[in-house]
Amino acid sequence: MEEELLRGRKKAMSLLNHKDRTKWELQDRLERAGFSEDVIEDAIAYVESFHYIDDLRYAKRFAEIYREARSVSRIRLDLKKRHVPEEYIEVALEEIGYDDSPALARELGKLCKDGGELSYMERQKIAAKLYRKGFCPEDIFQAMEDVQSE
Repeated sequence: MEEELLRGRKKAMSLLNHKDRTKWELQDRLERAGFSEDVIEDAIAYVESFHYIDDLRYAKRFAEIYREARSVSRIRLDLKKRHVPEEYIEVALEEIGYDDSPALARELGKLCKDGGELSYMERQKIAAKLYRKGFCPEDIFQAMEDVQSE
């Protein structure tokens, strides 16, 4: 049993060596690797004791990294998929100020490359793409108006 615990700890450390993970992600990977529940609990406790996994830190870093590439609702959804507790998600989003504007401007810049006047249908298609990415309709149309007036 001691050897199995050691293997579980090594596997957990190896998984965290490749990329930062949430507690749930690490548990899931260890389960898929075939470790028993006792070994998984021990391995998670071991890496937590060294603060190698910390869901709050993970949520903050994730939000900071993707603040210019994804909408706030998309960041929230991605963190929920990783089973980050809701209170940690709220703290992370508060730190970035719930601000969609950098990501919206970036996405709109990709979709409106020529900068010319857009037809009604083009505006609707762009708005639909941005809406599917999680941006608020009011923000989308305001940003499109800003781009058109420039």
